[in-house]
Amino acid sequence: MKPRRSALTAALLSLLNACGGGGGGAATPPGGNPQVCVALPAEATMHPADAGASEWNDVLVDGSNRIWLAGYDRGVIGQTSLEPAGNARGMVRMLSNTGDLQFDSGSRFDSPGADTVEALALTASGTLYAVGRTTGVLAGTANRGQFDAFVASTDARSPSGGWGVTQFGDEFPQHPRRLVATSDSDLYIGGYNDDYIPTNYVAAWADSFAYRLRAGRPGDASSIATVWSHRSNSDEQDYASSLAVAPDGSTFIGGVVTSGSNRGAFVRKLDTNGTTVWTARYTTSGVDNVAFLKPLSDGSVLMLGTVMGSFRGGVSIGNTDVFVARINPLDGAVITSAQLGTIGAEWLTDAKLDSQGNLFLFGETTGSFLGGKAPAGASDLFLLKVRNDGTVLRAWQWGTAGDERGASVAVDSCGRAVAAGSSTKDGQRQAVLWYPQGQ
Repeated sequence: MKPRRSALTAALLSLLNACGGGGGGAATPPGGNPQVCVALPAEATMHPADAGASEWNDVLVDGSNRIWLAGYDRGVIGQTSLEPAGNARGMVRMLSNTGDLQFDSGSRFDSPGADTVEALALTASGTLYAVGRTTGVLAGTANRGQFDAFVASTDARSPSGGWGVTQFGDEFPQHPRRLVATSDSDLYIGGYNDDYIPTNYVAAWADSFAYRLRAGRPGDASSIATVWSHRSNSDEQDYASSLAVAPDGSTFIGGVVTSGSNRGAFVRKLDTNGTTVWTARYTTSGVDNVAFLKPLSDGSVLMLGTVMGSFRGGVSIGNTDVFVARINPLDGAVITSAQLGTIGAEWLTDAKLDSQGNLFLFGETTGSFLGGKAPAGASDLFLLKVRNDGTVLRAWQWGTAGDERGASVAVDSCGRAVAAGSSTKDGQRQAVLWYPQGQ
């Protein structure tokens, strides 16, 4: 497929120029050896259906182009408001660049309750951190609520050698979504408490949170302590699904408030003590969302998400579209923005920048990015690669006859993307690793 200019090229050009990179194609493979690039044998790899409900929540690619996955299997879905249920096993897996299984966490994140690993982060020195949630006990003596959060760590060079784990929480069901490790000692978590229903009533609506944690022993999550914590304390349901940390230590969380006078997509800036500096609301619909945040080299913050209708004067294309914007870190004001999508509905779940400044947009669609080709099922996964001169280099779309759910995307050192999520059919959810073809 030839690179093409879209109608929003000018807007993307001004927006993506701040992302850096040379704006070229894929980077030269390390050592000039194409075998070190990610090269999976199949477009989609499904977790076995007989393993119960499963889902990948996060994916990252390390400096050796090995693929790390976080999620769960053996779960039960569709029976409770908090999922997964049953004796779900939290999973961390590592695959070679060609997809061979090289590590599985086994029973490390498998309590008698339900466990799931939500996000991963890798430090420059090779410490792998994971954050998740459990209804059981993975560290300590008791679970403090319906779902506690936990943080785990290991040496990514030898993950079978042992993991440090700390578990924490309160009566509310913790739901960490994003993890940033700025060093072997400093971690940031973004997410939310799910609706708190102690018996047959709602005692508290979903509420966004952020944590800064510090490991007393660098690289050892068992020595984790809280530096600060932040909660929205909103009267309405609000969910934080994006997190970024600036070089000066400022923290940004983004997501959506689903109802009330503050309804819409939002970003909040916290100072180095976890105190709110500002909160900016960008839309007025409770189905909009800020899914991705990243500080850029020019000091602005890249903000991406989903919008129903027009985003800051953009042209609405379908039911819901993807928006791409840069915001001012001083007050959250939009500097420039663009909007793209199909005549269907898009839901952006993640994005990444490669070393050349190309932007990869990942999510779900009920429409088609492939010249009118109908989606395979209720919703497909999509991936867009946009060069920093505004050219849409490539669009990929994949799905089954069921319903796809996107979670996370990662890019290797060669500029090749892999994406993780799940596929649901007849009430059964299966984790899926997607390797778009033709990269």
